[in-house]
Amino acid sequence: MIQCGQHGCGWVAIAPSERSAWKQYESHLLREHVETVEVETEIPEGYVQVRTDDGEWKTMSAEDAKKFYDE
Repeated sequence: MIQCGQHGCGWVAIAPSERSAWKQYESHLLREHVETVEVETEIPEGYVQVRTDDGEWKTMSAEDAKKFYDE
């Protein structure tokens, strides 16, 4: 069973095969958890931007972002 790993999201794939479940998951992530924004600053290679609880964006390494979301 494939479930969304985003905090507070209860989405679960319902599909006839694992492959189509992963496709559903991809569509879900893009539709519900990805936001496209115009960025005026350059983001260094290997870094990502995450939105904090107060709506601000922070630039951090991918490892730090994972730790940030795990907390």
